Amino acid sequence: MAHRARYEERVNISLAPDAAAHLQSDLDGRILRIAFTTGCGGSGYRLSWADAPLEGDRVVQLDGIRVALDDMAASRLDGAVIEYDAEEDGYSLDHPDAVEAVWCG
Repeated sequence: MAHRARYEERVNISLAPDAAAHLQSDLDGRILRIAFTTGCGGSGYRLSWADAPLEGDRVVQLDGIRVALDDMAASRLDGAVIEYDAEEDGYSLDHPDAVEAVWCG
């Protein structure tokens, strides 16, 4: 079954230069997928690798990186920047509307 993703011209989300450089090698042909989630700490976003976008995802190209966003993430991440944290060897979203970061577990 073919995935019916929407390819967008413009979404106001960007990659920090160090994130773009690391994603080029980390993705290894895959795409970065950002999904809205909820849990014990409230709502947030999950960044993960995917082979293909899911049905209904919005797909954008950012600095040569294919990024798929579910509807909720695409509608709420205006102005967000995907960052790379060398100490944690991972990625995060810097979002201008974020109130706080919450951990649970």
